[in-house]
Formats: sequence, C-alpha cells, structure tokens
Amino acid sequence: MILNSKSTIAIAATLFLSLSQTVLADHGKNFHCSGFPIKSERAKKAMGNLAHNNGMRQIILMYVVQWENEEMRRICDAATTGTTPDTSCFDGRRDWDAIQSKIPDGLTGKSNKELRPLMLELQKQGYHTTRRTDALKYCANLGVVDSSFK
Repeated sequence: MILNSKSTIAIAATLFLSLSQTVLADHGKNFHCSGFPIKSERAKKAMGNLAHNNGMRQIILMYVVQWENEEMRRICDAATTGTTPDTSCFDGRRDWDAIQSKIPDGLTGKSNKELRPLMLELQKQGYHTTRRTDALKYCANLGVVDSSFK
C-alpha cells in the first residue's frame, strides 16, 4: 500500500484521536493534561530530535504513553510509602532518555510505510487505551488518584 498525503493525514488523525482519547478525558489532577499533552519546549525539542516523519512521531507518542503508564504506577507505589505524589500533567517533566531507550534501533530514516507494522503492533498492545485505564485504576485502587476518571 502506498501512502499518499490524504491517507497519511487520515492515519495521523486516527492515531491522534486514539492516543488522546484517555489523555484528554477529564481526569482532574489524575495526570491530566489540558489539550495536546506534548506542548512544552522540552517535549517539542525531543520530538523534533527523535522523529523524522509522521509515522515516527506516532511511534514516539506511543512510547511516551507507555513510559507515562509505568511512571504513573511508580508514582502511585511511592505514594503508598508516604511520598507526596505529583499527579499533574507529565508535560515538561518526562524522562526523554528513558523514553528514547524504549524506541527500537534502526527506525531512523524509515518511511511511513516501513514504520506502519510497528505502529500497528504498538496500537494493538493498547498502551494508549487499555493500559492507560489500567494504570489509572491501579492508582485509584491505591487511593492516590480520584476514581472519577472512569
């Protein structure tokens, strides 16, 4: 399948909506970001350095959400030991080195078509939907975040 500009835009819109569905829901202080969650200068710079095309940006966003899900659980676990949790938006405080370490080698320079199988596999793993909800439920069950996100 050859991706033209219309199909690339359609794929990007679909991925954005699926990635942002739970992120943009009204979570209050439950790690919620107002608007698109990649807007800090640090995040923009990291995305610019890591992404060479739209497909790679979408892959990076999925690894960002994967890191956030893991970080949410870590923060909530630490809160049960008395650490004051910061459950605000991650924008501006993500560990881009840790996120970059999740990204497989050999993706630089690949076309959107070549990146598509990885994008589909990451979507199937559900980091942006199912696993995000699971992380929020985990934190709610620990009493760290409000359970009203459901």
